[in-house]
Amino acid sequence: MSLWKWNNVELEIDMEDVAFQKKYEDAFFRMEESEKALQTVGRISDFSAQYCQMFFDLFDDIFGQSTSEKLFNGKKNIRLVEECYESFLDVCTNEVKEINKRRANAVKKYTVKSRR
Repeated sequence: MSLWKWNNVELEIDMEDVAFQKKYEDAFFRMEESEKALQTVGRISDFSAQYCQMFFDLFDDIFGQSTSEKLFNGKKNIRLVEECYESFLDVCTNEVKEINKRRANAVKKYTVKSRR
């Protein structure tokens, strides 16, 4: 488990917890669908609002309603959502690397080496 901090908000990330995994997977599936529907034509402000909302929904889906409000203080800013998203993914990626490292060491510890 890791604690991720952004904008004075601390959130728990547990990539080994099945309930967290389910929320994470479902949120990214929804984000993928939102991205497909994202309007790429028209006013840039409309695109920007929809783009930011896509990330707000992701964080709310994973961590609960109003999480995005706490993370961004009501601001819809593309740079902020991308920096926050990158920070979130970095923590998730590092946690998965540590999990895999721990598992590999456990397997190595209990694997019998063959003699030749």
